[in-house]
Amino acid sequence: MGEADAKEMQDVAKQRFALWREVIQAGDFIRGSVTVLRRPCTRAGCRLCREGKRHPATYLSLKEKGRTRLIYLPKSLIAQARQWVAEWRRLEGLLQQMSQTNARMLRLLAQRQSARRAGGKG
Repeated sequence: MGEADAKEMQDVAKQRFALWREVIQAGDFIRGSVTVLRRPCTRAGCRLCREGKRHPATYLSLKEKGRTRLIYLPKSLIAQARQWVAEWRRLEGLLQQMSQTNARMLRLLAQRQSARRAGGKG
């Protein structure tokens, strides 16, 4: 294994460590989407519903056991839910980068083993 290969492996290891640090420092997160649905209310004499208009309501949409679930979000929780969803997406991106970095590390380790085997047979 050459000096350039050793340097590349060291660089990949540093990148993995930096990604792990970011993952460890993550805040609260949730997998889902914040969505606004327009629904009729339950009041019998509602003017908006009578006119065919509907009331906006904000929900967190998420999957549980293969089914979509909606959690109603009062106005006081909408910003927090959006932040948690954004953190989930950021973490998902970090994990994708880690996966790619780990694949690169495995390729380097495989090359190192192949070089050792080839060197031992000569």
